[in-house]
Amino acid sequence: MINLSKKKMGALAVGAVMTFGAAFPALTFAASQNDAYGSPYDCYQGQGIGGHHKNGMFAEMEKELNISKADFDNYRTKGYSGRDVMHAAIIAKASGKSLDKVISYKTADTTWHYVMGKVNVTDDQLRQVHQDLFTDGISQRTGVDKSAITNLFKQGYNGRDIMIAAELSKASSKSIDDVMAMKKVNNTWKDVADSLGVNRASFRQDFGPMHDGPMH
Repeated sequence: MINLSKKKMGALAVGAVMTFGAAFPALTFAASQNDAYGSPYDCYQGQGIGGHHKNGMFAEMEKELNISKADFDNYRTKGYSGRDVMHAAIIAKASGKSLDKVISYKTADTTWHYVMGKVNVTDDQLRQVHQDLFTDGISQRTGVDKSAITNLFKQGYNGRDIMIAAELSKASSKSIDDVMAMKKVNNTWKDVADSLGVNRASFRQDFGPMHDGPMH
């Protein structure tokens, strides 16, 4: 029997959004914004976003979570929000169960805590899926080897620091380990970027609003 508190499940849900947001911003945009539209396509049309990003969203969806555009639209017509579909897909990935099976447990009267219990997914399993998705996404976007990202996780670095180090590695052509070694307790990521001669604006485009805040 899996016993996850509502508080812990809430933290995991936030982790899912933040992890996917960092690694797959186009797909996260659809999950968080499309509830006012009939489909992800309508969402992009309404926001005036071009076909390149729209196609990237569907490619990310199918590759990472095994959801086709038709599947996504079908769940939306059944009344599920984009966010619900993403949560269910990540739980399905962790459990090895089908998305249909997982999402069938989510109703107006049930929580994601309940759904995880029904498919026997632990918080550690879900966290590992978040980490794997993050690693894949950041590696794809920056060219940093996945093993290097995984090793930094094993050393205890958090996802945000790894993401910024990967960005700076790409922008400076230094290894991610060399970049991470430059980050000390008494400096900021802005200091590291300045030392590398990297303009923050030069890589903000790739990661969008995830870095609109200060680089501590």
